[in-house]
Amino acid sequence: MKKVLLSCFFIAQSLFAFSQIYVEGVKLEPSNTGQYLEIDPRFRADGRCTFTVDYGQSNSKTQYVTDADRRNFEFRSLVDGLNVFYEEGWEVAQISETNELGRRFLLKRRY
Repeated sequence: MKKVLLSCFFIAQSLFAFSQIYVEGVKLEPSNTGQYLEIDPRFRADGRCTFTVDYGQSNSKTQYVTDADRRNFEFRSLVDGLNVFYEEGWEVAQISETNELGRRFLLKRRY
């Protein structure tokens, strides 16, 4: 009986689990971000990418998406990263083309 209850508990936990976005160890929340943020993808040779994030902090050029322990988080692809941001409540509002770095994405909070 304990095994069944324990299994049900873990299944329920996984249903409510969701990813969280951190920038240099700081969790992005409505209390520390505005309605908009800008992400700039940085690609590796194997197609993986990471993002620099500007949400109004003082030094946005070197602020990468990380985990809670400040280790850089790499996404499988650009679309994978955009999907994670969407799951966290952000949607693409504008795409800008830049000469030196490619595309930048302005994201707007959905809720």
